[in-house]
Amino acid sequence: MKHILQLQRGMTVLGIFILLGMFGCFLLFGLTAFPLYNEYITVQSGMKSVLSRIPSDRKTTKQVRRVFLKNMEMNNVERFNDITVKEYVNVKKSKNGKKKYLNVKFQASNKLFDNMYLMMDVDETIELTGKVSE
Repeated sequence: MKHILQLQRGMTVLGIFILLGMFGCFLLFGLTAFPLYNEYITVQSGMKSVLSRIPSDRKTTKQVRRVFLKNMEMNNVERFNDITVKEYVNVKKSKNGKKKYLNVKFQASNKLFDNMYLMMDVDETIELTGKVSE
């Protein structure tokens, strides 16, 4: 019994390397995914900021895009500028024309390594009501 206890002393070097490799993979994925997720949360915040403006400040598509773009500039999201905001941000009307919706649609990707990428596809829509949302 004493001989068995002397042989069992903890993790081997191979076990430590395996754990370090797994930790490295999780770290690589996390550091690559976090900027994409942060941008997604910022876009949602920008959409809510448009909704929180008074209705007279968001009557036209141009006004909505301007408010959204200001919020993106304040949060340092470089994907949106005067040119790309026209491509990514749209205001759509319902079939009966009574409701308006703000739609933001784009794709973002970060390189994991070599030729492997992590891609995020954003297609968010909120209703632009006549009331100011909080």
